[in-house]
Formats: sequence, C-alpha cells, structure tokens
Amino acid sequence: MKVLIVEDDPDIASLLQRNFKAEGVATMHAASGETALENVRHNHFDVIVLDVMLPGCSGLDVCRNLRNQDHAATIIMLSARDAVNDRVDGLSAGADDYVVKPFAFEELLARITAQQRRRPEDTPDNDGDVVSHGRLAYERAIREVRFEDNRTELTEREADLLLYLMRNEGQPLSREVIFDALWHAQGGVAINVVDVYIGYLRRKLGTLGPDARACVRTVRGKGFMFTRP
Repeated sequence: MKVLIVEDDPDIASLLQRNFKAEGVATMHAASGETALENVRHNHFDVIVLDVMLPGCSGLDVCRNLRNQDHAATIIMLSARDAVNDRVDGLSAGADDYVVKPFAFEELLARITAQQRRRPEDTPDNDGDVVSHGRLAYERAIREVRFEDNRTELTEREADLLLYLMRNEGQPLSREVIFDALWHAQGGVAINVVDVYIGYLRRKLGTLGPDARACVRTVRGKGFMFTRP
C-alpha cells in the first residue's frame, strides 16, 4: 500500500509518516493541494490522507478534482471541524471517510483498512500497466499508444487527457469538465488549452491511422468523447 499524506502542519505530517513507516507502509508528503495533485499525476497511490484546510487549493477542491478524474484511491479527510455539515461536505466531495482531529493513529489505520476491504480489485487506477479499449492500447510506464502494428509516444499531459477520455468512454465531456479535471489547479491557464491538447492528441493518434484518430470525437454542442475503434 502506498499513501499520500496531504497536510500543511509539519508536526502532524511527520507523525503520520513515522506511524505509517512503522506499519511498513510507503508514504509521500504534500504540503499543499496543488502539490498533491501534481504528485497524483506522477505516482499511483492506494490511499490519500487529505487535510481539509490547506493553503491555496483546499482539501475539498482536491477531492472533487480527483473524483472528476475518476481516481479510485481511498480518500480519508482530516479536519478539526466536526459539525454535521462539515462531514457532509467532505463526503459529498467524494471522500470515503472523514476523521476529526485530534485522532488516534490506530483509528485512522483501522478506517483505512476497512475502506480497502470494501474496494473492488479492478478499478480504473488499478487496471494494470496497459489500458486497452478495442484495438487501441496505452502503456502507462512508457506513455506509448499502440494501434495494431503502429505506436506513438505521448507527452505527459497528452497521456493524462487520453486516459481521462478513455475512462469516460462513450460519454461526451464538455471543455469545462475536462479543464476542471486536468488544468483546474494550474493558475493562469485559459480554457482553450483543452482544444489545443485535443488537437495535439488527435495528431498523435493520426500517425497510427485514421481509425485511431477517430477515437477522439467532437460532439456538437457537448464537447469531446472517446469511442473505441
């Protein structure tokens, strides 16, 4: 199990890291929501322990962003706020559980274990290194797309976009939805970045053949949609 600890209080973060290490659990630490989203883009995590009150992008925003991207990691929110409305807000944002500070590490670990037992083994973030849809396959480790005997390499952001579209196969996604999922945490980026990267991705797929390029469709008035070849 690999855990991302998203906590701006260095004492709490250090305490969690030591306790997880004692349990044989690998961890990474992010002190802000923006850093957490960047870490998730580059690494796989089974569990995200997420503080609600973070500088910049809040824990609620991080949670919504991850769920919009269909990340299947178990998300446990931490907060000093214990009102019913606060708990409801956390769970509504997509958290699997809500733990009030101060807390005992043993309870947090028990809640994580309980959530892990409930999760299916085959999820979008745990489906192996190769994601296949019909004749199109994407290999995560080397960011390579294969179509029959042809192949091409994607940039990191092109790969993020392709995976997001593939996970929502057959569902039209508006520019706003794609932007919120992939670019929301980046300041100073205009929404037309979606069209730019759709163009980049189509050109790369086009090198594999017209059938591969046609996987990313424009749905008039609705946005973009992935359909398997």
